[in-house]
Amino acid sequence: MKKLLLLLFCALSLLGAVNVSAQVSDGLLPVLEAYSRSDWAQVSALCKKGMADRTISESDGLYWLVLADMSAGNYASALNASTEFLSMFANDKNKPEIMYQRGRALYELNYKEDSIKQLYDFVKAYPNNDKVSFGLFWIAESLFDFKNYERASLFYKMVIDDYPSSPKREASAYRLEIIDQRKREEELLQLLKVTHEESLKAAEDYEKKVRRYEQAILAYQKRIMELEAQLKK
Repeated sequence: MKKLLLLLFCALSLLGAVNVSAQVSDGLLPVLEAYSRSDWAQVSALCKKGMADRTISESDGLYWLVLADMSAGNYASALNASTEFLSMFANDKNKPEIMYQRGRALYELNYKEDSIKQLYDFVKAYPNNDKVSFGLFWIAESLFDFKNYERASLFYKMVIDDYPSSPKREASAYRLEIIDQRKREEELLQLLKVTHEESLKAAEDYEKKVRRYEQAILAYQKRIMELEAQLKK
């Protein structure tokens, strides 16, 4: 059984979920096995129990708790665990991953400004990390949600140009297409607005001319009536 769990550890290492240089404790092996089965509730329970009875280090427990909570969509719990991790383990090898996951949790909880700041700090501090393109993408998503399309485009283009093999490249290209379409729609609406305003002005000018013409006719008719009255005297 232990050999099987070690194989799972190696597989998770290849997927980037664990640091290959990490020492795996006996208490952590069941956590890795549950994680490999996507049993997020079991991972959470094992991490909390392991930290409580000290069979799992607090840094490892919080790390896997954050990953499990993010996978399960428990973003509030992930935010709490990631905040605790960063406050306690500023020099831990897993800090970059936790910074990224915290930024993601903030985004999902609709704290978009805080998410931008957290992910920017992550990208700036670890420019060679394999999650940088993901961080840039989620910064762009927050800006997109704020309707700041110009700045969002800059970050989407960074993903496309600087990380052509990133899994987020296709999604970034799609977002740029949406932004370009919005620009075209806005330009068309502006053109229609101008055309409509010009049409209204033309109609208004025509109505003024008609009113002046009618007033001139009335004045002329009145003058004719006055002249006819004078002739009858």
